[in-house]
Amino acid sequence: MAARVVNPAAAQVKKDFGDYWRAAEKGRLEDPARQRPLLVSAHKYAVCFSQLSRAMSPMEEHRRIFLQEISSDSMHLVHALINGDARGARFYLRSVVENFWRHHYFRDHPIEYGWLTTRQKYYVEMKNLREHCSWLDCFRVGNEAWLGSLSKLYADLSTSVHSTSSRTLVLREALEDIKLAENQAAEVSKDLHAVLKACLALSIYSENAVFLALHINIQELLLGVLNKSHRDWLASKLPYEE
Repeated sequence: MAARVVNPAAAQVKKDFGDYWRAAEKGRLEDPARQRPLLVSAHKYAVCFSQLSRAMSPMEEHRRIFLQEISSDSMHLVHALINGDARGARFYLRSVVENFWRHHYFRDHPIEYGWLTTRQKYYVEMKNLREHCSWLDCFRVGNEAWLGSLSKLYADLSTSVHSTSSRTLVLREALEDIKLAENQAAEVSKDLHAVLKACLALSIYSENAVFLALHINIQELLLGVLNKSHRDWLASKLPYEE
């Protein structure tokens, strides 16, 4: 039986996380051993978005800035989790969805992007950004359910971030009380995988020229964090060379 070929890019990501994990202060995690897989996953997503956004560096600012913001959000997400901040993690997941919508709006609207800095009160509401995505040619067929799921996830995350309900509030009286409980980790994990898988798969699809220009090892790294359904869908949509 032939030995399995290890992707060098994936091996490097694994090593980098191992180094980070050994050096990190894990006192904010209720059960570091059981919660480690959540951090492993968050780190992989962060690296994937970093690779995609880095490849877009030569592009005009309005074409890349919000995908770079997604990369930054995903890095901050890892930091929030290792510091036991479940609410902060949901804040960054919510920001990922917002910047996903911003990216797909402002990449096609350079004039409006300029207004963000030249017009003091210029602002595009999230519902308008979301609606714009739904009408883009690259999102018209085959992924309406994913875009719909992002809308629902965004609403749920907004509720978690801004909730004042006594059933969802987690009161902390001192900094040392902030820890990532097991039940919180499980709940965040569901949102994390749902949001980041959808945003990554859809970004690979909409920015397929950037993705296909990446080294094959990096392409495999990005595809490797997705579900089989995402990979199969992308395989049927991406213009791979024969």
